Amino acid sequence: MKYKYNEGSLKIDLDEEIDMKSCKTLRCVIDGYIMRYQPKEFVMDLSKVSFMDSSGIGLIIGRYNLVKLLNSTMVVLNPSNNIKRVLELSKISRNIIMRSE
Repeated sequence: MKYKYNEGSLKIDLDEEIDMKSCKTLRCVIDGYIMRYQPKEFVMDLSKVSFMDSSGIGLIIGRYNLVKLLNSTMVVLNPSNNIKRVLELSKISRNIIMRSE
């Protein structure tokens, strides 16, 4: 995982599977960055994520709820077609911005 903060935007590049095993650590680290920078825009780049289970949906929903408390927006960047479909089925895609670069 890499992060970059620039002029109100916090970007997290995830590069591993998002499953029950990885979510606890990811949640703590990402929340730490969000609380440290309190960005106006929070971006999760999923271009290198090959697999995400229901724990990953929980991870995304939880981070959305946190940035919403900060009056920020959330972007999920470059989700694979499978991950995009899972997010659409979970209805979280109504609240976050999904885009590809």
